[in-house]
Amino acid sequence: MQDWYLLNQDTRPNVTGGYENDAFLENKDDAFAEALETDIATSVILYNSDLSISKQIRCIIQGNTANTQLKSLERTVLFQIGTVKAGMYIFFENRYWLIDGYPGNNGIYEKATMVLCQYLLRWQNSSGEIIERWCNAVSASKYDVGENGNFTIALSSNTYTIKLPGDEECLNLDRKRVFIDRKKINPDKVFKLTRSDDVLYDYGDEYHGSILSFIADKTELNLQTDNRELKICDYIDVNNPVTPEDGEKPELHIFADIIGNDSIKINRLKTFYVKFFSDKNKTIPITYSDFNWKIDSDMELENTIKENSVSIKATNDKYIGKFFKLQIVINSVIIAEKKIEICNLF
Repeated sequence: MQDWYLLNQDTRPNVTGGYENDAFLENKDDAFAEALETDIATSVILYNSDLSISKQIRCIIQGNTANTQLKSLERTVLFQIGTVKAGMYIFFENRYWLIDGYPGNNGIYEKATMVLCQYLLRWQNSSGEIIERWCNAVSASKYDVGENGNFTIALSSNTYTIKLPGDEECLNLDRKRVFIDRKKINPDKVFKLTRSDDVLYDYGDEYHGSILSFIADKTELNLQTDNRELKICDYIDVNNPVTPEDGEKPELHIFADIIGNDSIKINRLKTFYVKFFSDKNKTIPITYSDFNWKIDSDMELENTIKENSVSIKATNDKYIGKFFKLQIVINSVIIAEKKIEICNLF
């Protein structure tokens, strides 16, 4: 086994002081640069966060032979110092990878972690421009059965944790709805991005970069506002904007039913659901997201709203025998209402 290594002949030490530290400082960069020219290194393309700037670089990628499925989606990469920031992309093995770790160095090389990107996320910003970012997704509901609801209505359920670059466009993704669906024809899997962790992975934009972590919670497709062809939720056609006359509100052709009993028991949580229809006969169910739940009452009732459902609980015994109204409101118009009585447990 060879126990010595000869640096490139063009590398000539200039230090004559005789100290080992001086020799190390003089040759450390050359030693790693020469390692990048060997077969242990590979050529990749380095991109900025929006894929608008790219360059080919050499680096050493470690962890290519993982022992578990989850580890196979991760890599450790060695670069020349000052090469990468968190939030950049590496194009490696015909896939995009997101630099998600805090880059550090030991004086010889820079080291960072990266994760595989499985999906190209698309959305529309406030100016109507369509934005695209590759994202890494892992399941946040691995053992969920995929549905929630009651005997009357069942809604699909799924949750991901999403990693994205920490740039200005991604910072505005909180509360937005996006398609996460590999189907090219008639995609129907829509998620709402919540719980933006914009501080947890902020490593310092100038020197080390940052990434964002979101929770993507499954919601329902809205055929009236979501563009399935472009895979853009709440799509706005900037070339043909709809501008109603002053003081005129667009007419809504949406009808709804509030699903649930006409009573709740004291100290018991009760969940109600809403189902939307496109005609008065309520024969054609549709999905709709731009609405508000409203509880019309002077009583103090606990309530938790989640998409198409609201859970209500009355805890004061003085409310027994009293009524409140549960309403669905769109553009300040009540389109559905249910009168509900608070009953005793027995």
